[in-house]
Amino acid sequence: MRRRTLISTAVIATTAIAVAPAPGAAAKSKNVTKLSCTIAVFQQGAPNPSTIQFGFVSCPKPFGAGLHYNEVTVTSRPAPGVPGAANGTFKNYYNRGTTSGTFELTIVASSPTNVTYSGTVTYTGGTGKFKHVQGDGTIECTTTDGGAHKSCIVNSALTGI
Repeated sequence: MRRRTLISTAVIATTAIAVAPAPGAAAKSKNVTKLSCTIAVFQQGAPNPSTIQFGFVSCPKPFGAGLHYNEVTVTSRPAPGVPGAANGTFKNYYNRGTTSGTFELTIVASSPTNVTYSGTVTYTGGTGKFKHVQGDGTIECTTTDGGAHKSCIVNSALTGI
């Protein structure tokens, strides 16, 4: 019986050594996927100072087409020559799962109806196939009707997909 114990221990120790990385070996780098998605957003009422927005999102694979939801708070309204600011959270719903995160925007109004929104987006996770998604990117939105309808482009570098 004593021999079996010694042989089993030797096999386990050898397996552990073979799986362990060599000292000083570089860690495996994460695969980064760069994506450019479009979002059509429909605002639900005027932000006073916050509102809910819904829309449609369209991305290349592995996401595809889906639904977009966000909650936004305007922290300062734009005035002539003075940009405004807003921030919020978002969630995108796809067939294989969701992605979620936060965003921060700078708002510039060239007229009461023509407004641009630009800023950053941070992906903090998801569900289903996208539960490990992480990353960040930029967002650019425009509107010609004072914000009731926005067209956005989100360029992101993501891991975990």
